Amino acid sequence: MKAIVSMSVVGGLILGAASAATGAIVYDNEADFLAMIQSGYYLEDFDGYTYGSFQGETLDLEANGYAYTLSAYGAGSAGLWSGDGNMSTNSALNPITVDFTGLDVTAIGGFFFASEINGFYMPGSMVLVLSDGTQITYDPPNDTTFRGFTSDVPIVQMTIDAVDTDVYKWATMDHFYVGAMIPAPSGLAMLGAVGLLGLRRRR
Repeated sequence: MKAIVSMSVVGGLILGAASAATGAIVYDNEADFLAMIQSGYYLEDFDGYTYGSFQGETLDLEANGYAYTLSAYGAGSAGLWSGDGNMSTNSALNPITVDFTGLDVTAIGGFFFASEINGFYMPGSMVLVLSDGTQITYDPPNDTTFRGFTSDVPIVQMTIDAVDTDVYKWATMDHFYVGAMIPAPSGLAMLGAVGLLGLRRRR
């Protein structure tokens, strides 16, 4: 069984930090997110995992040149714990940490939600923190609520935490995208295009 651990003030501290400004563009619609990222991304649905079939301190995943390591360290017992087609933590007091180790990552997204001890969705606040300075808090109404991000600087780490209140809540992730955003046209390129239009109009 997942570890039940004593309550801590960690959740309150994370909520306080979550009021910081957002650095990335945040998407709550998966189609809008996909329209802004390059092909060749890595989508991990954690198919084949069942409740408790994976228990370990870290999990390394890689596809299409994108690679990352999942871990779960904090105030509780270290380690990951798989659900039915998703990935969670052994201790409710630990966030999931994602360390990106492959190609530069400027787009990430997925389903992030709280689960109860048996691995099923439960209502609760989620705190997502990115290494580019982005921090958001939201309450997903189900286990398929999407949040995505694009950043103009590489994202090297992400943490996913379910805020413990009067009950224990385990951070859980699924349907996880890792990739690169479509570059925005540079100012120089835009000026060049305007200049060409001007030349055409003079002819």
